[in-house]
Amino acid sequence: MGMLESLVLGLGLFFVGLQSVGDNLRRVSASSFRAAVAKSTGSVWGDCLMGTVFGALMQSATAVTFILVSMVSSTVIDSQSALPVIVWANVGLTFLAFVATFNIHPIVAYCVGFAGILVGVIRKPGWRPAAGALFGVALMLYGLETMGRGAAPLKNMVWFHAIIATTASAPMLAFLVGIVAAALLQSNTGAALLIITLTGAGAFNMNQALMLIYGTNLGAIALRAILASGLRGTSLRLVRLEDLFCVWSGILMIALFYLENLTGIPLVKAAVIAFNPDRRLQVAAAFLLSNLLPALTLMFVILPCWAVLKRIWPDAREEKDSRPQYINEQAIGDSLTAMDLLAKEHARLLRHIRDVLAENGKSGSGSSPVQEAFSTLAGEAENFANRLSSHNQLSSDAADRLHHMREELSLIRYLEESVIEFKDAAIRLTESNKEKEVVKKLTDAIDQLLALAATAADTLNANDIETLRVQTRTHGPLIEDVRTFCMTAAEGDMSARVSLLALVDDFELVGWMTHRLSKLLSNISPATEKASVTGDAPAAPQAV
Repeated sequence: MGMLESLVLGLGLFFVGLQSVGDNLRRVSASSFRAAVAKSTGSVWGDCLMGTVFGALMQSATAVTFILVSMVSSTVIDSQSALPVIVWANVGLTFLAFVATFNIHPIVAYCVGFAGILVGVIRKPGWRPAAGALFGVALMLYGLETMGRGAAPLKNMVWFHAIIATTASAPMLAFLVGIVAAALLQSNTGAALLIITLTGAGAFNMNQALMLIYGTNLGAIALRAILASGLRGTSLRLVRLEDLFCVWSGILMIALFYLENLTGIPLVKAAVIAFNPDRRLQVAAAFLLSNLLPALTLMFVILPCWAVLKRIWPDAREEKDSRPQYINEQAIGDSLTAMDLLAKEHARLLRHIRDVLAENGKSGSGSSPVQEAFSTLAGEAENFANRLSSHNQLSSDAADRLHHMREELSLIRYLEESVIEFKDAAIRLTESNKEKEVVKKLTDAIDQLLALAATAADTLNANDIETLRVQTRTHGPLIEDVRTFCMTAAEGDMSARVSLLALVDDFELVGWMTHRLSKLLSNISPATEKASVTGDAPAAPQAV
């Protein structure tokens, strides 16, 4: 086989193997990674070790980063716990570079054949990705070996010597070539493996190999920029942290390279040459150091760096809305204070429902950022109530109050669903001017009810609760005013009357729920005289 055929064949096999390794390793380890991160004890160096292990397993710092983005977004973990995992995943992915230096020439065909047989024979879903990963590694190593044989004659060709001489006199050019190679492969590990193989074949000297390796970390930034185009707030900052690591890696390693070459001080180059006489292992060690040294140095300033990133990319509004502002772990020990703080969060949830209502032109059937913020905060409030109950010996009065607060949270969730249903019905009806007028009247009335409910839930003041109760009675002034308006608007037009029926039913359901909320608030507030809010119970929502 000629030189060109070996290069093309080896490169093709390498690409296929690299893709198979990445895809299958992520299938094998992604769920385990999520579980391990969720159970993390919060130890910084424990998180570093976890990042290293799963970086080696998943072979993609970008994949690790975006899994953590989803976990932080869903509040499975906090953002600061994700920081060391992201940084040290880059260290773990260098493991494959050392695997590529194994001398499997005598048995390479057997490795590929055996791994291929496993892929064809194994049918268990849990084992197939592992077999696929093994086949990918064998295929990748075979491709690298084939490519190395094809590249060996290059070192004797005049034109190739001319190209190498150009990069030898301009190390930054080799650095840029490393960036481009990683960007084209969409993998800094893949680019490093090619550099290791070609260096072992004599295509590059050590200076060139080092600068090529140092450029590989920056090659994935463009891909992450595309993948992160829809992210904001904390999610975007986590991606930018990975980009910051790559940029710092390039700056640090270039600085060490020029310092060693200009002053003669033994640094990275001297260390990797002393490590092993095998040129491929030397370059693999350089790849490890180009990730290990930036990770170690960045850990000392990671929190200040995170603060700077937060100033550049601040939290999105819905992100702030999804975080508790009042409840905290320190309050768990004082049950009365904890329930007062929980009541404040419930009031915030009611204000979130007003935001859901105010999202102009957005159907409620989809999951908007405001709805996701509501769902996240409601989940935090529920978890807090559960922890409060399990960590305290509550008195009968306190247990009764907490029970009513749980009922309140359930009612608030149903209230949000009812507002979403109202929005969906309203969007379908806004065709004629008359329908638009009715929709605006009903929307303003619901917003007023929610504002009254949020105020009463926030203050737990007897007068505020009474105002809510009076306004939301079945025959209360607000409900009657809206009902009369809708009946008048639909007079003489039977089709309009029928089309508005479902919308008014949704409005009256909201009114009924807010009235029920006033009853619950009277039981939650210790200062409220329960006898003063036992007015007439509302009837079920009536049709127009």
